[in-house]
Amino acid sequence: MKNQKNKILEWHKGRVAWFQNKTGVSNYGMLWYSFIKGVIIGIVIMLLTGCGTIPAVVGTSATTYETYKTVSLVKGGTDLALAANDKKTTDDFMLSKITGYDCEIRRVLKDGIEAICKEVKLDKPKEE
Repeated sequence: MKNQKNKILEWHKGRVAWFQNKTGVSNYGMLWYSFIKGVIIGIVIMLLTGCGTIPAVVGTSATTYETYKTVSLVKGGTDLALAANDKKTTDDFMLSKITGYDCEIRRVLKDGIEAICKEVKLDKPKEE
């Protein structure tokens, strides 16, 4: 378990260094970026869990909550259909876009946590 934790930490440190080199953001800027990202992720998790606080955040009307429930059910149905056909779910797609890797959350069941995201292998174009 400790080895997996070290692998995850090293992977994350590499991704942070890559982002910092790519954007030229300072260490202080990274602290603000992390804070803002944490707030956004916290709000998204709160909205997606349906923990009863949704009407307080998005509005108190029944119509707003019904819309939220409809969107949640459609997303759940879509993910179920995609998973049943061995395709990436919407969560897999978003995680892949964010990390730049080929990610599928269900790989954790078969291969462990480090198998969720794999490096994308691109074929080099043929030179003429």
